[in-house]
Amino acid sequence: MAVTLYDPDRWLDKSTPSFIPRFLEHDEATLKAFGSQIFDEAFDIYRTAHWSRGEKIHSKLTRIDAHINAYARKIPESKLPQTIISRKGAPPYDYTPGHFADFPSAIISERFAACLMELEPGKHQLSPMVVVDKSGGVVGQAYFWRPMVILDAIDLNSTRIVFMEKADPENSNLMLEPGEGNSVKKDVISDNLAWADARCPSSLFVSDAFLETLSSRKIDDFSTRFTLKEI
Repeated sequence: MAVTLYDPDRWLDKSTPSFIPRFLEHDEATLKAFGSQIFDEAFDIYRTAHWSRGEKIHSKLTRIDAHINAYARKIPESKLPQTIISRKGAPPYDYTPGHFADFPSAIISERFAACLMELEPGKHQLSPMVVVDKSGGVVGQAYFWRPMVILDAIDLNSTRIVFMEKADPENSNLMLEPGEGNSVKKDVISDNLAWADARCPSSLFVSDAFLETLSSRKIDDFSTRFTLKEI
């Protein structure tokens, strides 16, 4: 099985302070600009493969392939956030999702990051951040996480997906719907523990095996939204 990670249940728990993060203005602008840049690069890759001197040529490269080629690259370290504000002064959760112009990312705890570094070294972009309150006081440490493994793993014969372009599923992004009936391709996932999917750019996916490892280490400050069978 594979699942998508979602907001922590504690986000709605009024008995404890909520970790509601806010990026510094210039960091947020930089991340959005990077998202726009790689979106444009994906478009250029697709256009170059299908057009030559103003004429359309045959190519098997899909828009999804082009997205994988463009998005599987690191953000320059100099452009990654080093400080983030906890609006209510709470320390960071294990997992808080982020989303910048079609590439998924998250703020994760030090122990979550340590698990990724141990089990999947080199497959993730992880940048340490200091978490401060509104007055600038340090309340914790966290990591900005962006998986560098970008897959086209969702089985297009799944029954609970909605194509954004129904007439052109090969080139289409999609939305997952709650409930059973969705699957991912085991041979595409291979031995990857955590990844982003080119067709579902707002979600982070983890394997069931990795979910069990996280749980065994009590790294569980998150919920899961969609469960997909491996076929």
